[in-house]
Amino acid sequence: MRKYEFTFYSVNSENYAKPITVLVIEPDNLTPNTGIMHFTHGWGGNRFQHLDKMEYSVEKYNLICISTEYRQSGYDFDAITGVGAYRPYDASFYQVFDVLNAFREVARLYPKINRQRFFHYGGSQGGHIALLSSIFAPDTFAFVYSSSALVELTPEIVKWTGRDFMKHELSIRDVIQHAENIKCPLILEHGTADETVPCKHAEKLEARLNELGKKFGIKYYEGGRHNMQPAISKLDSYKTRAEDYLIHSKNKSVDDFVKGNIISINCVTLTLEINWSQKSDSVDLFKWL
Repeated sequence: MRKYEFTFYSVNSENYAKPITVLVIEPDNLTPNTGIMHFTHGWGGNRFQHLDKMEYSVEKYNLICISTEYRQSGYDFDAITGVGAYRPYDASFYQVFDVLNAFREVARLYPKINRQRFFHYGGSQGGHIALLSSIFAPDTFAFVYSSSALVELTPEIVKWTGRDFMKHELSIRDVIQHAENIKCPLILEHGTADETVPCKHAEKLEARLNELGKKFGIKYYEGGRHNMQPAISKLDSYKTRAEDYLIHSKNKSVDDFVKGNIISINCVTLTLEINWSQKSDSVDLFKWL
């Protein structure tokens, strides 16, 4: 396998775009069936957080595995340690665009990849971002794997951010509220002893997905904390639960990026409109109406 990094520019403001670094690991031999899988780190983490799963998956499942150093966290926060996050913190809005734009940029570098094999794994805030990515780009993924994820900004999580949110800002970060827009299968998991992101996040999402008749699988690890231990390691859970999906899952739709889809998401007081025909750094990539 070959490992490298590159930087691209993601949507930010009219004054300047945001430089974003992506870690890429590719298999030795690319084939027409080679897909892309994104591994999204958590709040305060960095692009190397899921390196074990990335290196495990590259050759075994014929995947280009990528991880994005999204803004305000990890090395973007502290270039020496790669740990920590800014306050005030955006909490999974611009970060979703950073991740999805990285997906677009990597796919552009590999024009012959199998676009039906786009997968997304995330843990903690990374799980939140992965779930939201299936809402922001609903025709793109073959499946999304979310581990120990927060699914909404509870009052406690709002306190972590060091800022206030308007109604539409809370809404766009609420997976439960927009779960009806999810089209791909989901893999969910949570430890019952998780004190960082309580298990009630998974339970609320499970109830909503059942209500909507969505396709998903969920596993609760008894006594597992935020990292799922001592019940199991996240790597071992991933190896067990993702394999069938990685081998057999394909997205039957033409993905949002190729089609340049316009996605409208009603957020109580305003509507978010995303235009995937726009470039990664374009200020017209999304707007509030």
